[in-house]
Amino acid sequence: MCLCVQGVSGELVWGNVEGFPPWPGSLHDLTSFAAFDQLFCSKSFATVANYKEAILLALEVSLGSFLQILISWSVGYLEEDQRKTQLLCRCSCVLTFLFNHQEAALRCKKHFPVNPDDTDELQKQMLDWALGGFQPTGTDGFKPTRYISKFFVSVVCTDFCLCCGTEKIEIFHPLFKGSLCLKCKNNLTETLYRYDEDGYQSYCTICCYGLEVILCGNDSCCRSYCADCLNILVGPGTFDSLTLLDPWICFMCQPHQAHGALTPREDWSIRVQELFANNSAMEFEPHRVYPSIPASLRQPLRVLSLFDGIATGYLVLKDLGVKVEKYVASEVCEDSVAVASVNHDGRIIQVGDVRSITEKDIERWGPFDLLIGGSPCNDLSIVNPIRKGLYEGTGRLFFEFYRILQLLKPKEGDSRPFFWLFENVVFMNTHDKVNICRFLECNPVLLDAVKVSPAHRARYFWGNIPGMSRPIIASRKDKLNLQDCLEIGREARVTKVRTITTNPNSLKQGKGLNLLPVYQNGKEDILWITELEKIFGFPKHYTDVRNMNRQQRQKVLGKAWSVPVIRHLFAPLKDYFACEELLTASLSTAPMSSPDSPDLQLLK
Repeated sequence: MCLCVQGVSGELVWGNVEGFPPWPGSLHDLTSFAAFDQLFCSKSFATVANYKEAILLALEVSLGSFLQILISWSVGYLEEDQRKTQLLCRCSCVLTFLFNHQEAALRCKKHFPVNPDDTDELQKQMLDWALGGFQPTGTDGFKPTRYISKFFVSVVCTDFCLCCGTEKIEIFHPLFKGSLCLKCKNNLTETLYRYDEDGYQSYCTICCYGLEVILCGNDSCCRSYCADCLNILVGPGTFDSLTLLDPWICFMCQPHQAHGALTPREDWSIRVQELFANNSAMEFEPHRVYPSIPASLRQPLRVLSLFDGIATGYLVLKDLGVKVEKYVASEVCEDSVAVASVNHDGRIIQVGDVRSITEKDIERWGPFDLLIGGSPCNDLSIVNPIRKGLYEGTGRLFFEFYRILQLLKPKEGDSRPFFWLFENVVFMNTHDKVNICRFLECNPVLLDAVKVSPAHRARYFWGNIPGMSRPIIASRKDKLNLQDCLEIGREARVTKVRTITTNPNSLKQGKGLNLLPVYQNGKEDILWITELEKIFGFPKHYTDVRNMNRQQRQKVLGKAWSVPVIRHLFAPLKDYFACEELLTASLSTAPMSSPDSPDLQLLK
């Protein structure tokens, strides 16, 4: 069999003939394409330019794998006694070819002291040499020269969907070089941040499908890869070979390089942001832009917080030094209300259930400069198999936020700055996310607390606060590693922990939830509540109120916002509202308003 590839004359390749195993062939100098065309049926494909190009590309790519085929082929035959007869025939053919072209002697530094005319003796020596392991160099002698290495190509799957293979591509794959179709894009955005109870991704990192997956052995990683993606994109048998490695460190945790047709992106974190920022397939008018207010004209901030939880918003505003004239909170969980009230000396005005807030209440309490909130996610999260969606159960509480947002928006002609922020989970159905975008008239940004804390916590944020889409960067005060949050004498076994929820099992790490994240006195231990508080960015003992037990304290923390993430979002507000003087902010803890202020008395 003769193949024509320019510049690599004499190299060995393999050809497939239907009904027969692969047979060796030699590369000849490039001839005209007409000669190549004559070998194929012109009525079927020879006149199709794209097919011709594909054939030539396939021939070029095949050069990079023929040596591996040669080695595995020869070893495989040697291991099977019943196939030695076939081995003798194959070796005779291959080695005769190599000898005739001086490749055997040149590559493996082997000389056969026999008369070339004595064919029988020559073949006998060649077969003895092959069965003896191709000494003195072994199979390494068949490796190609540096000269032909430039002809080896890597395949980048940019022209078809990396998940399903269709050519109807819509957008880039955020993690690996390649593309996604619309269907797979929607599926990826729904499931990329969906995790099982063991803390690992529910589906494959590459395709977000997959029935059988292998998990990354890096305790700080939560990615999984399915058998189909590994065997198709990396190479046949990859999945089985990787299951033998313990631990196996995944492609995203290794130094980024090509693995077959799978190449991790260097800028994957930015690409993920771009994907989630634009995956509603909807375009909106930009938000109204408010110019910064001169420092001398800035007024204290008036806040309405819905689904307030443990007052993360108020804590962050206080840390930023923003003067808060009024902070009205709607929260129904008694434990959360107690945490907020005790830690902030009653300066937060609690108004109960958001559904009971009327337009008259808004007029009486307002005007407000900032509306914040994150409605319950139980009926939106796809982790919940009995979720009811956006229009039933607790999902409907989103519309309470939307209702109050419409009441608070400044009238036309009112130039005062008004900002708002809405938060919810990333792993929701695409149609629910699209509907939220449609009502709020904007796309969300995705922020993951893992960049500014020791815990994964990916969340969507909709809003009009300036700079929401800017990169989130840790500050010097942020604790990025778990060890930074542990009490004295305790040692972290992992750098980052899984997403912490109200479920106690979320504190366990590793495959099968068999790894506790802390060592103390030579024994494994779970995280203490004071350590959980520091992971979220709260002060130590922040939830130590009302004689709450451990489970109650984890429950209120599991529903809370990450303090560093909210600080990142709220920081631009300092250009619009009055702030405490530096000396006062650092030394004084005086309340910004009295618990017995007229505002509070009026609400009572």
